[in-house]
Amino acid sequence: MTKSVIIFFCFLLCAFNAKAQGDSTILYKENKAPLTVKMDRKEFNLNRLHHSCCVAAPVAAVGLAVWPADKAISRRVMDGMPSFRTKVDDYLRFAPLAAQLGMSLGGVQGHSRNRWQVLATDAMAGAMMMAAVGGIKYSIDRTRPNGEGAGFPSGHTATAFLGATLLSHEYGHKSVWIPIAGYSVATATGALRILNNKHYASDVVVGAAVGILAAELSYWATDAIFNNRKLFQKRRARLHQEVLKNY
Repeated sequence: MTKSVIIFFCFLLCAFNAKAQGDSTILYKENKAPLTVKMDRKEFNLNRLHHSCCVAAPVAAVGLAVWPADKAISRRVMDGMPSFRTKVDDYLRFAPLAAQLGMSLGGVQGHSRNRWQVLATDAMAGAMMMAAVGGIKYSIDRTRPNGEGAGFPSGHTATAFLGATLLSHEYGHKSVWIPIAGYSVATATGALRILNNKHYASDVVVGAAVGILAAELSYWATDAIFNNRKLFQKRRARLHQEVLKNY
Protein backbone atom coordinates (compact mmCIF):
# COMPACT_ATOMS: atom_id res chain seq x y z
CA MET A 1 0.00 0.00 0.00
CA THR A 2 2.78 2.43 0.94
CA LYS A 3 4.64 1.66 -2.29
CA SER A 4 1.49 2.34 -4.32
CA VAL A 5 1.02 5.73 -2.67
CA ILE A 6 4.68 6.63 -3.29
CA ILE A 7 4.40 5.63 -6.97
CA PHE A 8 1.19 7.65 -7.29
CA PHE A 9 2.80 10.82 -5.96
CA CYS A 10 5.86 10.27 -8.15
CA PHE A 11 3.64 10.27 -11.22
CA LEU A 12 1.95 13.46 -10.06
CA LEU A 13 5.37 15.04 -9.51
CA CYS A 14 6.31 14.11 -13.08
CA ALA A 15 3.10 15.75 -14.30
CA PHE A 16 3.80 19.02 -12.49
CA ASN A 17 7.42 19.13 -13.62
CA ALA A 18 6.95 18.01 -17.21
CA LYS A 19 8.73 20.20 -19.75
CA ALA A 20 6.75 23.21 -20.78
CA GLN A 21 8.33 23.24 -24.23
CA GLY A 22 5.62 23.41 -26.86
CA ASP A 23 2.82 23.63 -24.28
CA SER A 24 -0.40 24.49 -26.07
CA THR A 25 -4.02 23.63 -26.44
CA ILE A 26 -4.99 22.59 -29.96
CA LEU A 27 -8.56 23.29 -30.97
CA TYR A 28 -9.93 21.40 -33.97
CA LYS A 29 -12.74 23.26 -35.70
CA GLU A 30 -15.28 21.77 -38.07
CA ASN A 31 -12.89 22.21 -41.00
CA LYS A 32 -10.18 20.48 -38.95
CA ALA A 33 -7.94 23.54 -39.18
CA PRO A 34 -5.82 23.66 -36.02
CA LEU A 35 -5.90 26.73 -33.83
CA THR A 36 -3.12 26.80 -31.23
CA VAL A 37 -3.62 28.66 -27.97
CA LYS A 38 -0.60 28.96 -25.70
CA MET A 39 -0.96 27.38 -22.26
CA ASP A 40 1.91 27.42 -19.80
CA ARG A 41 2.62 24.62 -17.35
CA LYS A 42 1.04 26.36 -14.36
CA GLU A 43 -2.19 27.08 -16.22
CA PHE A 44 -2.32 23.51 -17.53
CA ASN A 45 -1.87 22.02 -14.04
CA LEU A 46 -4.41 24.35 -12.43
CA ASN A 47 -6.98 23.63 -15.13
CA ARG A 48 -6.56 19.88 -14.81
CA LEU A 49 -6.62 19.96 -11.00
CA HIS A 50 -9.76 22.08 -11.08
CA HIS A 51 -11.43 19.77 -13.58
CA SER A 52 -10.49 16.59 -11.69
CA CYS A 53 -11.88 17.93 -8.43
CA CYS A 54 -15.03 19.39 -10.01
CA VAL A 55 -15.88 16.03 -11.59
CA ALA A 56 -15.05 13.61 -8.77
CA ALA A 57 -15.76 15.65 -5.62
CA PRO A 58 -19.53 16.12 -6.17
CA VAL A 59 -19.94 12.40 -6.88
CA ALA A 60 -18.10 11.50 -3.68
CA ALA A 61 -20.17 14.05 -1.74
CA VAL A 62 -23.40 12.47 -2.99
CA GLY A 63 -22.13 9.04 -1.93
CA LEU A 64 -21.34 10.21 1.58
CA ALA A 65 -24.70 11.99 1.82
CA VAL A 66 -26.50 8.74 0.91
CA TRP A 67 -24.68 6.79 3.66
CA PRO A 68 -27.36 7.31 6.38
CA ALA A 69 -30.04 5.91 4.06
CA ASP A 70 -28.05 2.87 2.95
CA LYS A 71 -29.81 0.27 5.08
CA ALA A 72 -33.25 1.59 4.21
CA ILE A 73 -32.43 1.47 0.49
CA SER A 74 -31.00 -2.03 0.84
CA ARG A 75 -34.11 -3.28 2.65
CA ARG A 76 -36.36 -1.75 0.00
CA VAL A 77 -34.37 -3.47 -2.76
CA MET A 78 -34.44 -6.84 -1.02
CA ASP A 79 -38.16 -6.57 -0.29
CA GLY A 80 -38.91 -5.70 -3.90
CA MET A 81 -36.51 -8.13 -5.62
CA PRO A 82 -35.57 -10.80 -3.05
CA SER A 83 -34.57 -13.46 -5.59
CA PHE A 84 -32.61 -11.24 -7.98
CA ARG A 85 -29.14 -12.66 -8.70
CA THR A 86 -26.86 -12.18 -11.68
CA LYS A 87 -23.15 -12.31 -12.47
CA VAL A 88 -23.40 -9.93 -15.43
CA ASP A 89 -21.79 -7.14 -13.38
CA ASP A 90 -18.64 -9.26 -12.95
CA TYR A 91 -18.03 -8.90 -16.70
CA LEU A 92 -19.87 -5.68 -17.53
CA ARG A 93 -17.45 -3.62 -15.42
CA PHE A 94 -14.67 -4.27 -17.95
CA ALA A 95 -16.70 -3.31 -21.03
CA PRO A 96 -15.83 0.44 -21.21
CA LEU A 97 -12.11 -0.19 -20.72
CA ALA A 98 -12.20 -3.04 -23.26
CA ALA A 99 -13.86 -0.70 -25.76
CA GLN A 100 -11.20 1.96 -25.26
CA LEU A 101 -8.32 -0.49 -25.59
CA GLY A 102 -9.95 -2.26 -28.53
CA MET A 103 -10.39 0.98 -30.47
CA SER A 104 -6.84 2.06 -29.71
CA LEU A 105 -5.27 -1.27 -30.68
CA GLY A 106 -7.53 -1.32 -33.75
CA GLY A 107 -5.91 1.87 -35.01
CA VAL A 108 -8.60 4.44 -34.16
CA GLN A 109 -6.84 7.71 -33.41
CA GLY A 110 -7.97 9.23 -30.14
CA HIS A 111 -6.82 11.92 -27.76
CA SER A 112 -3.47 10.29 -26.95
CA ARG A 113 -0.39 10.77 -29.10
CA ASN A 114 0.07 7.05 -29.58
CA ARG A 115 -0.79 3.64 -28.17
CA TRP A 116 2.00 3.89 -25.61
CA GLN A 117 0.30 6.84 -23.98
CA VAL A 118 -3.00 4.92 -23.94
CA LEU A 119 -1.35 1.91 -22.27
CA ALA A 120 0.56 4.11 -19.82
CA THR A 121 -2.60 6.00 -18.89
CA ASP A 122 -4.63 2.82 -18.40
CA ALA A 123 -1.91 1.15 -16.32
CA MET A 124 -1.46 4.22 -14.13
CA ALA A 125 -5.20 4.67 -13.67
CA GLY A 126 -5.67 1.01 -12.76
CA ALA A 127 -2.88 1.13 -10.21
CA MET A 128 -4.24 4.29 -8.58
CA MET A 129 -7.78 2.93 -8.50
CA MET A 130 -6.78 -0.41 -6.94
CA ALA A 131 -4.57 1.31 -4.36
CA ALA A 132 -7.36 3.72 -3.40
CA VAL A 133 -10.09 1.07 -3.22
CA GLY A 134 -7.90 -1.35 -1.28
CA GLY A 135 -6.69 1.34 1.09
CA ILE A 136 -10.18 2.66 1.86
CA LYS A 137 -11.61 -0.84 2.33
CA TYR A 138 -8.79 -1.74 4.70
CA SER A 139 -9.14 1.52 6.65
CA ILE A 140 -12.94 1.58 6.99
CA ASP A 141 -13.73 -2.16 6.89
CA ARG A 142 -17.46 -1.69 6.40
CA THR A 143 -19.37 -4.97 6.07
CA ARG A 144 -21.40 -5.53 2.90
CA PRO A 145 -25.20 -5.73 3.15
CA ASN A 146 -25.02 -9.52 2.64
CA GLY A 147 -22.44 -9.83 5.43
CA GLU A 148 -19.50 -10.74 3.17
CA GLY A 149 -16.36 -8.81 4.09
CA ALA A 150 -15.49 -5.15 3.43
CA GLY A 151 -17.57 -3.43 0.78
CA PHE A 152 -16.83 0.32 0.93
CA PRO A 153 -16.18 1.46 -1.78
CA SER A 154 -17.33 -0.82 -4.61
CA GLY A 155 -14.38 -2.08 -6.63
CA HIS A 156 -16.64 -3.24 -9.48
CA THR A 157 -18.17 0.21 -9.80
CA ALA A 158 -14.80 1.93 -9.54
CA THR A 159 -13.49 -0.26 -12.37
CA ALA A 160 -16.53 0.46 -14.54
CA PHE A 161 -16.36 4.24 -14.07
CA LEU A 162 -12.60 4.20 -14.52
CA GLY A 163 -13.09 2.58 -17.93
CA ALA A 164 -15.96 4.91 -18.84
CA THR A 165 -13.88 8.00 -18.02
CA LEU A 166 -10.87 6.68 -19.94
CA LEU A 167 -13.10 5.90 -22.92
CA SER A 168 -14.70 9.35 -22.73
CA HIS A 169 -11.35 11.14 -22.60
CA GLU A 170 -9.87 9.12 -25.44
CA TYR A 171 -12.78 9.07 -27.89
CA GLY A 172 -15.49 11.37 -26.54
CA HIS A 173 -14.62 14.01 -29.15
CA LYS A 174 -15.62 11.64 -31.95
CA SER A 175 -19.23 11.25 -30.87
CA VAL A 176 -21.27 12.30 -27.87
CA TRP A 177 -22.72 8.76 -27.81
CA ILE A 178 -19.38 7.27 -26.80
CA PRO A 179 -19.29 8.83 -23.30
CA ILE A 180 -23.05 8.29 -22.96
CA ALA A 181 -22.62 4.57 -23.73
CA GLY A 182 -19.61 4.22 -21.43
CA TYR A 183 -21.22 5.89 -18.44
CA SER A 184 -24.50 4.04 -19.04
CA VAL A 185 -22.68 0.71 -18.80
CA ALA A 186 -20.84 1.90 -15.69
CA THR A 187 -24.10 3.04 -14.08
CA ALA A 188 -25.71 -0.31 -14.90
CA THR A 189 -22.78 -2.06 -13.21
CA GLY A 190 -23.28 -0.03 -10.04
CA ALA A 191 -27.03 -0.66 -10.05
CA LEU A 192 -26.49 -4.40 -10.40
CA ARG A 193 -24.13 -4.39 -7.41
CA ILE A 194 -26.96 -2.95 -5.31
CA LEU A 195 -29.60 -5.31 -6.75
CA ASN A 196 -27.30 -8.27 -6.06
CA ASN A 197 -27.11 -7.14 -2.41
CA LYS A 198 -23.33 -6.92 -2.74
CA HIS A 199 -23.07 -3.22 -1.91
CA TYR A 200 -24.89 -0.35 -0.29
CA ALA A 201 -25.76 2.67 -2.43
CA SER A 202 -22.97 4.78 -0.91
CA ASP A 203 -20.44 2.03 -1.70
CA VAL A 204 -21.39 2.30 -5.35
CA VAL A 205 -21.45 6.10 -5.61
CA VAL A 206 -18.13 6.59 -3.82
CA GLY A 207 -16.66 3.77 -5.92
CA ALA A 208 -17.70 5.71 -9.02
CA ALA A 209 -15.94 8.81 -7.68
CA VAL A 210 -12.75 6.85 -7.05
CA GLY A 211 -12.75 5.44 -10.59
CA ILE A 212 -13.41 8.84 -12.16
CA LEU A 213 -10.70 10.56 -10.13
CA ALA A 214 -8.10 7.88 -10.92
CA ALA A 215 -8.79 8.22 -14.65
CA GLU A 216 -8.70 12.03 -14.53
CA LEU A 217 -5.40 12.10 -12.65
CA SER A 218 -3.79 9.52 -14.93
CA TYR A 219 -4.65 11.50 -18.08
CA TRP A 220 -3.41 14.64 -16.37
CA ALA A 221 -0.06 12.98 -15.67
CA THR A 222 0.44 11.30 -19.05
CA ASP A 223 -0.64 14.38 -21.01
CA ALA A 224 2.10 16.29 -19.21
CA ILE A 225 4.66 13.50 -19.59
CA PHE A 226 3.88 13.01 -23.31
CA ASN A 227 3.57 16.80 -23.82
CA ASN A 228 0.05 16.34 -25.15
CA ARG A 229 -2.25 19.35 -24.85
CA LYS A 230 -5.29 18.74 -27.03
CA LEU A 231 -8.81 19.99 -26.61
CA PHE A 232 -11.28 18.72 -29.20
CA GLN A 233 -14.05 21.10 -30.19
CA LYS A 234 -16.63 19.71 -32.61
CA ARG A 235 -20.32 20.32 -33.03
CA ARG A 236 -21.23 16.65 -32.48
CA ALA A 237 -19.28 16.60 -29.21
CA ARG A 238 -20.77 19.76 -27.74
CA LEU A 239 -22.24 18.00 -24.69
CA HIS A 240 -18.93 16.28 -23.99
CA GLN A 241 -17.15 19.62 -24.45
CA GLU A 242 -19.46 21.30 -21.94
CA VAL A 243 -18.72 18.59 -19.39
CA LEU A 244 -14.98 18.90 -20.01
CA LYS A 245 -14.81 22.65 -20.64
CA ASN A 246 -12.00 22.97 -18.10
CA TYR A 247 -10.15 19.96 -19.49
